Amino acid sequence: MDESNFLSKEETSIKIDEIFSKLSDEEKNSLFRIHSILKNIATNETNTKLRKSLFLLSNICSPMIDLESRNDPFQPFMTWGNKRSFLPIDLINEEILYLSSIVDEDLPPILKARIADILWTYSKPKNKKHSEIAIENYISMDVFDDFFEPDVHVFWERAVMLAKQTKNSSLIEKIKSKLLEEIENPSTNWDFYLLTIIEIFDNTDLDEERNYKLAEKLLEKQKEFNHKQQFHIVEKYLELAAKLFKKSGNAEDSYKSLALLSQAIENHGDYRKNESAMVANSFYKLAFQRYREIPKSYRSILQIDQKLDTVQEKITQSGLLITDELKLISTKEMDISDLQEHCANHVKGKQTAFESLLYFSGVSSCNFESIWKSTENNINNFPTSSLFGATSVSPDGRKISSIPPLALDGSNRDEVILKKAIKNFGIHMHLAVEGCILPALNQIQKEHLFPKEFLIQLCKLSAIVPEKREILVANALYQGFEWDFRSAIHLLAPQVENMVRQLLKRNGLVTTHTDPNGIENEMGLSSLVSIVGAREILGDDLWFELQAVFTDSLSANLRNEVGHGLLDDETSNSLYSVYAWWMVLRLVIHNVMPEN
Repeated sequence: MDESNFLSKEETSIKIDEIFSKLSDEEKNSLFRIHSILKNIATNETNTKLRKSLFLLSNICSPMIDLESRNDPFQPFMTWGNKRSFLPIDLINEEILYLSSIVDEDLPPILKARIADILWTYSKPKNKKHSEIAIENYISMDVFDDFFEPDVHVFWERAVMLAKQTKNSSLIEKIKSKLLEEIENPSTNWDFYLLTIIEIFDNTDLDEERNYKLAEKLLEKQKEFNHKQQFHIVEKYLELAAKLFKKSGNAEDSYKSLALLSQAIENHGDYRKNESAMVANSFYKLAFQRYREIPKSYRSILQIDQKLDTVQEKITQSGLLITDELKLISTKEMDISDLQEHCANHVKGKQTAFESLLYFSGVSSCNFESIWKSTENNINNFPTSSLFGATSVSPDGRKISSIPPLALDGSNRDEVILKKAIKNFGIHMHLAVEGCILPALNQIQKEHLFPKEFLIQLCKLSAIVPEKREILVANALYQGFEWDFRSAIHLLAPQVENMVRQLLKRNGLVTTHTDPNGIENEMGLSSLVSIVGAREILGDDLWFELQAVFTDSLSANLRNEVGHGLLDDETSNSLYSVYAWWMVLRLVIHNVMPEN
């Protein structure tokens, strides 16, 4: 290697120490954040050696670890068409030699572990010292703090895999001891923390003799959560408890856990029935299926037959109520459960979190042309209904908007069609949320975690998210993955307005107006979508969707409702809030561009 191409190992250590001394704890413990920081520094660096060294170190921090792969654990952070982000297989000999020269230096554990892991995986012949360095540094990152660091649990599981792969019994025991200490004395209150640590034991068979005790821990922990409102957490704990009891050879406790899980699903259906009969019905059906997984030999002890009768009655009763809801959705016969299953399968089994989000963003769509034609056909088929107009009334009885009657000469036909389309958008939205978005969201959360740090990086890579708004938007998206759509909509609504404003500005439109006193003010979202040229920039679908979800009082009018504090505990958790959250996530995903 021509050593002049890179910094010396001593210079590298000093420079990295200088950079890390300025980072926050959260930044220090996120590989992808480190990747972004090193890349930004390198981009502005004029020193050729330093620039090349930092770009290389930045690159090796970007790949994700695929814990299911026994062959190549490193996967690109992002793929887009035929392109992908950096992988260690892209390294050339001089870069591998440089990494080999600095692996013994005094570097931050997160960086040292990544370098050593890459060297262990890709160097030939393999050097066992590299695996030991990787393991020791992975497990030295005791950042079990008050905030959740997504990478850390992956690091620990990777350390177990490396230790077992190299048959390093002393390190296996060391890892086991540290993890058991965290189980007994957890150092964070994160809801999924205990679950994630026990998943490491389960995924790696770290201590199979301990499966029964770990399952008991899960059963005890799930009691702390609200089974109605925090069902998505309870479900995961009970699912894993049943699995570990079964692996330990204790069938009875496994089926007891499955019965608890089934009951939790049924209870969540009860909780959701006031919101939607369709949602409740889908949970009742799922509960029925899970109850039936319990063998007949255990049903008497667990009183399963009675529970099956009860939940079957709930399926029947909620099914009768669905008829009224489906009238809102379509005059055609529609099997919502098939749609839900289809959407769940659409996002199922994706290799990476980003890939699952890419599919998730496509489970539904808003086609303005189709909605327009459908509304127009309805007017043509039932012309009398359009001759008298319509009024929209707020929950407290105020008249807030109206649709004018259709003029006899048809002069206001387009206005009436648009307003009716906006008013009836709830039909499309209802089906999209209940039939597509929620089932798909539930599925991807069974397979992937979407930590806040991941979402921040996603927003940074998305052209639609304005600079210095990435954390705000990511926080809003994160709330949705916590199923807290009440909080999500209050964060999202103003950010959507700013996204649209910046997009229009970038395309040359003026987004301010001047009052009689010469004061220049920014336009609100409803005014922004009405600017001449906005529709062409936004496209028909998004232009219509923004009005139907965020700005028009004939529909949800979420921007105004949020801005004036008009949403209460119930209305802020409406299906429109779910749709708005998914809509923004879709915009972020579809505007992500891969790094060069």
